[in-house]
Amino acid sequence: MKTGLPLWISLIFFVMVCSVAAQDVVSLPKNTSYADDETGGVFPPRIGNFTKTSVTKNLNPYYGTRVRYANDYGASADVYIYSLDLKTVKLSQEQWQRHYDEVKNNISHLTGKSAPLGEVSKLEEFTLTVPLETVKKLALDSTVVGKRCTFAFSIGEDPFFSELVIFSVGSKIVKLRVTFSREITAEMENALLFLNTVCRDFFANAQFIPIPK
Repeated sequence: MKTGLPLWISLIFFVMVCSVAAQDVVSLPKNTSYADDETGGVFPPRIGNFTKTSVTKNLNPYYGTRVRYANDYGASADVYIYSLDLKTVKLSQEQWQRHYDEVKNNISHLTGKSAPLGEVSKLEEFTLTVPLETVKKLALDSTVVGKRCTFAFSIGEDPFFSELVIFSVGSKIVKLRVTFSREITAEMENALLFLNTVCRDFFANAQFIPIPK
């Protein structure tokens, strides 16, 4: 597999970060756990076989915070925490669901917008579901707290899978993106471990339930 492909992936799937002025971004230590003040999420130096490579916090809340991880097999795993509406204290299920649909559709229509990028295929979707006791404890609106979608695509001759997870915590969106090679079988389990670990840090006993096609 060619080197440098995770950079291509990052540029394709989160280009808006590149448009932000450098002085608006604060870099935080990567070798210690990062605790996000606004959501309560804690991101350690390692999650599974992923090592944290950077933490950047933008002073513009619409861009927010990005916690970036990578592993030795060229996979990338990113957590984005940002605002949709500064006037909203708690995002509703309708709001995060609408945002999830927008992001999912944008990814699905990336085909042809970048020369090396092959066809993007949407594979499976899941709900991120929590037990009733978690709903009561956290005063949630529903047992469904987020959604996940898996994609397949290629860059040149190299095949990849990519995962999208979106859920809300209070007024913030938390978005997870994990992209990994389809040629390394174990990477699917590594990616799922990362997703489960992060989601369960926010919602105890959360699990992904397949959505019937």
